[in-house]
Amino acid sequence: MPTMYETATNEIVPAIRSYIAKELVNKHKMSEESVAKLLDVAQAAISKYLNGKYSERVKEIERTLNKDILEKYINEIVEGSKVHLNACICKLCQSVNSFDCAFSSASKV
Repeated sequence: MPTMYETATNEIVPAIRSYIAKELVNKHKMSEESVAKLLDVAQAAISKYLNGKYSERVKEIERTLNKDILEKYINEIVEGSKVHLNACICKLCQSVNSFDCAFSSASKV
């Protein structure tokens, strides 16, 4: 049985990144390269997100993400603020997994 941190790392955070990547590329017309840099992932990961080439579990989580939380942060993320990106990821991870972790207590989202 995976720990809550493994679940967050392997499923929840990729689902959040996938949604954000799609929004930034499709709605805000950012390049894959700039989105990859903002999200601290390889450009190939952004391509996978855009083409739906990731696990069904990640897709399932992505569909259940709280869109209100995403919309709250997405415009700030467009401005390139890592603070808002990290806050968005922590808040969404908490809402999916219903737990407080060491990262969320440190960031005070």
